[in-house]
Amino acid sequence: MNAFASSLSGVKTPGPAQPLRIGSLVVDPPVVLAPMAGVTNYPFRKICREFGAPLCVSEMVLASGVSRPNAETSMKTSFGEDEHPRSIQLYGVDPSTLSEATKRLVDDGNVDHIDLNFGCPMKKVTSKGGGAAICVKPKLLARLVRSVASSSQGVPVTAKFREGIDASLSTFLDAGRACEAEGCAAVGLHARTAEMLYAGQADWSKIAELVNALSIPVLGNGDIFRGSDARKMMEQTGCAGVIVGRGCLGYPWLFKEIECSLKGHDVSLNPTLGEVRYIPKIRSTDSV
Repeated sequence: MNAFASSLSGVKTPGPAQPLRIGSLVVDPPVVLAPMAGVTNYPFRKICREFGAPLCVSEMVLASGVSRPNAETSMKTSFGEDEHPRSIQLYGVDPSTLSEATKRLVDDGNVDHIDLNFGCPMKKVTSKGGGAAICVKPKLLARLVRSVASSSQGVPVTAKFREGIDASLSTFLDAGRACEAEGCAAVGLHARTAEMLYAGQADWSKIAELVNALSIPVLGNGDIFRGSDARKMMEQTGCAGVIVGRGCLGYPWLFKEIECSLKGHDVSLNPTLGEVRYIPKIRSTDSV
């Protein structure tokens, strides 16, 4: 893989961004691959790491599946020998089940970071009080975070959530405060409501509001499709890092773009045919 040195003649910008600290983890550059169901398996995470993503979160893992292991959960909680840090996103609505799952993962020595899913926008989940709807119940959210943080034995815990259910029900500030109070080392905000799904424009001003409300690091998520988008988000909101989701699908070079932008150079990378061919080769040959 080349370093795209020929592309580094882009626009000079303020730089460089500081490393992100999540508990004992140092994430440099301050960029996280978002957990995406059906996407962020080991081969995809390896591709993103190849292109500069320092922290890659697994697909969502059901806490109940960790407590009562099955083949699907075992696959989702498996990592490559070269994969560090090992990051898992957990989902559950019962504190005791989440606590048990956390203890099992930590005791197995298979996790360096746990992220909690409080942002799933799908109606089949929110209609049952899960996902983004958990944030409507701050006492439950607090209990869920506490159950994981108190069982993680020092493994840093984070949480990701949305602005709210819809424009009339904003929950992100209360959710952030509860997460901080109960032991989260950082939080991530997707600056859309659950009702919006992935449509419309992310409201980065909400990220800035959350940054001003908390003392722990806040990561911003939403509408990062070029390296310059990450830089602009950090400059405009003061967030400590960014979470990249859909923007890297089919374009893992985005992570290299972001790294360059956060070092002071906005670039647009044009992969060679050989580099494009390299991607399916990884996906077809790598497993855990």
